[in-house]
Amino acid sequence: MRDIRGDLQDRAGLLEEQISAHEAQFDKLIEQLRREHDQRCEDLKTELDAVNRLLELELRRVETAPAQSAPAREPVHHVVRHAPQQVPQQAAQHAPQQPAQHAVHPAQHTVHPAQAPAQPQVPLADFLIRKLNEAGAMSRDDLRRCSLQEGYFADADTAERGVHATLLNVVKAGLIRQLPNGNFAPATVLDTIRLRRAM
Repeated sequence: MRDIRGDLQDRAGLLEEQISAHEAQFDKLIEQLRREHDQRCEDLKTELDAVNRLLELELRRVETAPAQSAPAREPVHHVVRHAPQQVPQQAAQHAPQQPAQHAVHPAQHTVHPAQAPAQPQVPLADFLIRKLNEAGAMSRDDLRRCSLQEGYFADADTAERGVHATLLNVVKAGLIRQLPNGNFAPATVLDTIRLRRAM
């Protein structure tokens, strides 16, 4: 019977060479995929930065909109201010001896319309973070309702867009976090550590 140990060794050597060649080809493919992946991620990050900048500009525009629309309420105040001139004239016809008393009361009433709710001084992002720290996890609709009650927006549609854009930016900054059920909650110490490591 012929000794085939040499043939088996040759066969083993050939298989090892084929394994090495496949591993080299695999490494080359992995490197190519990694480069393509990095390039694609870089493109997406650039696009994301551009979108976030647009969101910030839109947020500033929306936040200043209520302050610009506030003067539209002033004609109501003007109507009330004219009332003191009419009331004393009518009172003078029926009771000429007490015109001074009637002139005082309408003037006092003009103070109340002037005391309209002031526009919020705290930025919307700070208000949402404070609300979450006070109440815990909240939904986007709850935060939108709170911002409407505080006078940040004039209507629900504007509030929906403004709160959505602000939440995106605040979550990205790591100041709050979004839970798996879609609600938002205050950021934990662990979230802050992870954000710093990612930076």
